[in-house]
Amino acid sequence: MTKASSSSSARHASPKNGQQLAVVSVLLACVLFSTSATGRAYLDFPGSSISVGAWRVFLGGIGLAAYAAIRYGTSGLRKLIRMPIVWVMALAVLAYQISFFIGAARIGVAMGTLGALATAPFFAGVLGWIVGTGKPTAVWAVSTAMGVVGLALITGVSEVRDNLGFFAVFISGVMYAVFTVFGVRLTRTHDVTGAEVLGAAFGIGAVLSLPIVLFTSAWINSALLVGFVLYIGLATTALGYILFGNGLTHLSPGTVSTLTLAEPVLATLMGVYILGEAMNLRGWIGCAVIIGALALLGIVESRTPTKSNLETSNA
Repeated sequence: MTKASSSSSARHASPKNGQQLAVVSVLLACVLFSTSATGRAYLDFPGSSISVGAWRVFLGGIGLAAYAAIRYGTSGLRKLIRMPIVWVMALAVLAYQISFFIGAARIGVAMGTLGALATAPFFAGVLGWIVGTGKPTAVWAVSTAMGVVGLALITGVSEVRDNLGFFAVFISGVMYAVFTVFGVRLTRTHDVTGAEVLGAAFGIGAVLSLPIVLFTSAWINSALLVGFVLYIGLATTALGYILFGNGLTHLSPGTVSTLTLAEPVLATLMGVYILGEAMNLRGWIGCAVIIGALALLGIVESRTPTKSNLETSNA
């Protein structure tokens, strides 16, 4: 094989490898994401949902901004923080975190996770089509439908009638979709990485959350609570979104949002084996359906390079 043909093979292999790693990164991020609300429920911490959500954005924003600055320098961050779309992302991520914790506290972690992540793929796919980041495909539609069906089987029909709780998780799903789609758009239209986009958006979010952090933190009065706050901020947020950022760079917004349907599956498994919750046959069937949806999406994604793969593989 000649040197030229070797280089050509490397160029053609790179997008596929990037997509496969991106799928793995998003799924690993889900492992971290799934422990935030579950951990809070298990430990029964006294902090309000608004305070917990704000602390997660505050510490996570510091961690993500620091990571982006150390790895890529500050020029991209300075450019991004001057863009109105990044401020919209910052508001969206703060609203997503707070509304998710409010909803999960009022209607339960399982239903809260279902409401947020079942609505996000639909809005992400449609909004991504509108702003030009990717047209929903038949595979996306089938995978998303399978994921929603699987989630419904896991959680069952809720007897909770809390309109504010359901409205909060609906808002969290919409805000998550806004954050995802605009993040993808920025990585495609500007010479910036996913890590820089996340660092800028969460960094601004940390500034916006500072007043809440300062005035709603009296409950953090023990080493255990300090550890919990550090964990949800630095582990489930900073590290989780660093992994998630790789997915933003290489995958379509609908695909990223659908892959995150793994989060409630993991939360369910932790509920069974850590919290001691019961799981009936219908629930296990739901887990199998979601795993099938993720497998279908991951296989197709790894075999089909997208425009963003070829344009944004600059990490």
